[in-house]
Amino acid sequence: MIVLLTTVPGIEDVVIDEVMERFGDKVVHAEVFGKSSVTGKVLVNLSDATYGELRSLRTVEHAILIIGEGFVDKDLESLRRCIWKLNMNNLLNYYTPNTSLGIEADRSGDHDFKSPDAAALLGERITEFLSQLGPKPIFNLDNADLVLRLVIDHDRCILGASITRKPLKNRSYRVFNHPAAINPILANAMIRMLNPKPFTRICDITCGSGTIAIEGALYRRDLTFLCVDIDYGYVKGATLNAREAGVDSLIDFVVMDSRKPAIKNGACDHAAFNPPFGIRIEPIEGVTALYDTLFKTLRDLLRDGSSFIIITIRKSLVKRLANDYGFRIINERVVNQGGIWSSIFLITKD
Repeated sequence: MIVLLTTVPGIEDVVIDEVMERFGDKVVHAEVFGKSSVTGKVLVNLSDATYGELRSLRTVEHAILIIGEGFVDKDLESLRRCIWKLNMNNLLNYYTPNTSLGIEADRSGDHDFKSPDAAALLGERITEFLSQLGPKPIFNLDNADLVLRLVIDHDRCILGASITRKPLKNRSYRVFNHPAAINPILANAMIRMLNPKPFTRICDITCGSGTIAIEGALYRRDLTFLCVDIDYGYVKGATLNAREAGVDSLIDFVVMDSRKPAIKNGACDHAAFNPPFGIRIEPIEGVTALYDTLFKTLRDLLRDGSSFIIITIRKSLVKRLANDYGFRIINERVVNQGGIWSSIFLITKD
């Protein structure tokens, strides 16, 4: 089967790594889909996989089974030709006369048409095709039994059937939601990028609802975590989430101001955290002071030779503070977090 996996733009290679880790020899081919390397889409050819296995991927938002593929130019008429050439017979593997249909279109690139135009054309073609075989199809844009997705990236056009009714980032363990919680997909990817050794301890010094620690514990049962936040309500909520996820035994929760840590030096092997972006903090000196104290805390909290990973929009500030406190930046990657382009830094303490 050929599957299109969508994710957070910027972590496509992490998705491919997870697919290889999960399916091994069943992976015939895997590649980033689209003209650039930051599309948020990965095309995978698998010799065998269940829907449940695909839905269990932790760095993926949606999984789409490919029905047909073609090529498109910039004009609307070329899109019409592409859609009408797609092999709609494959749709019959998933459709019955009682199946309600939903249509979504995702377009990237320079075209003379918009996503709603593409969705309208697809709806026209599906109605034409299915009406020849039986009753006119039923469309339900809010709660369809089967969602068909048309993905257009520059000159490529793919039609698929979504096997994920809801985004996989909607984790079932989240009984408490922090107002600025990190996307669990990114949290999971950050732990994978950190790549800690077995039996090491990872600290999140601004843990909020505990997403990073929980995702890390679900991914690696050979790690332990320290989840720190200044707000008692957030720590209580993080505890509830960890218990719901079944990983509370791997995480210690502490109510503490990370700017004034009450933890012994060298308590952690690694750190992974999502500090406040500071968009609502005025003046900017407040953001600078906060980040400065957090880096000072990390200098004392982390052991020599350890590393930490951070996601932020304050890339210039992070680069300066890393230099000021004697850290070394190993890698920086740009990701799209909730519509905001952010940087993930992997940093080591030499």
